[in-house]
Amino acid sequence: MSALAWISGGLLVGALGAPTFAVLRGAHGRAALLFKRYASMLEDDASVLLSRYSGSQIARLQLVAACFFFVLLLFTGRLAVLGCAAGALLGPPLILKRRRAERVARLERQLDTWLLMLANALKSTSSLGEAIESTAVLVPRPFSEEVDLLVKELRLGVPLDRALDVMSLRIGSPSVSGALMMIVVARQTGGSLPSTLETSASALREAARLEGVLRTKTAEGRGQVLVLALVPFLLCLIITWLDPTWFEPMVGHPYGRLVLAVCLVAWTAATAWAHQIAGAEL
Repeated sequence: MSALAWISGGLLVGALGAPTFAVLRGAHGRAALLFKRYASMLEDDASVLLSRYSGSQIARLQLVAACFFFVLLLFTGRLAVLGCAAGALLGPPLILKRRRAERVARLERQLDTWLLMLANALKSTSSLGEAIESTAVLVPRPFSEEVDLLVKELRLGVPLDRALDVMSLRIGSPSVSGALMMIVVARQTGGSLPSTLETSASALREAARLEGVLRTKTAEGRGQVLVLALVPFLLCLIITWLDPTWFEPMVGHPYGRLVLAVCLVAWTAATAWAHQIAGAEL
């Protein structure tokens, strides 16, 4: 390699390595603040999934992997490395968000079943805590995992209203939060909780039916986001197949590789933004 390539490579390694080392050491500053915000976002998703890894651990691994692939891209110029860097940047948050959405959707589908089980349990016992504990072995996963956590908090002496509030915040679902708030209000006002639970379960089933209709009508927009995100990589593959030397001026020069890295960051931001907009439509 030429001296210019080595100098450019050294500068890029230093530019990437310095903030990476500072963040990993817990330094203060704008970069560390952005890292903490990003790690907090990942932590929100990981906590819903009951993951053994914290958001900070996942973000640190992402940071190290992204820097490694960027440096490898500089010295090799292979487009496959560019794809690996994109996966390191965009893969974990998208996977976490997708798994969280799937888990929350399953919890919402099982919510009406749990409410009916709780209503039936309250017909045989006057204690709401005992009724909740009896449903833990009846309701399927993943709702049984949430009920188990709720029961453990109750056994540790956490007030029932506070334990329900923590469960609501952890799941982050409007449907679940509304149902749990309804339980708290009905308990405090002294109404007929079993009949209230049965009415709520019936309303949730109707809401789930309407949401399914809405998802069907908005599926096209979400699919377009995926297609548009894959178009740049498909074009690169087609161009490389037609003319293997077409990208050599770009990947063969340090400045060209730097431009590719900037394009990758822009693509990542644009894809995440489009994904967020498509999700907001629903």
